Amino acid sequence: MADKIINARAANGLQAYAIQTYQPSGWTVSQSHSDYPGKVIARLVTWKPTPYVLMADTVAELQAQLPAGLMRSDRQLADPPDVLEIWFPT
Repeated sequence: MADKIINARAANGLQAYAIQTYQPSGWTVSQSHSDYPGKVIARLVTWKPTPYVLMADTVAELQAQLPAGLMRSDRQLADPPDVLEIWFPT
């Protein structure tokens, strides 16, 4: 599956669609991804990862692109090592 780099506006639309269509949904924020060295990414996840990716140079820049109405969760031990945090709809 080839990734599709999106902007904040597209992320808002995709988030709204995901909430209506898929439960659960959220965004995983990660860094050190081999396809995006030096970048921080957020990937929309429903029942499985989607190709939709936000990208930024810093975590703060990436968080500013995430859709409104999300709640942050810290990384869990079961998460892949590159995951920094996960954002879920409230």
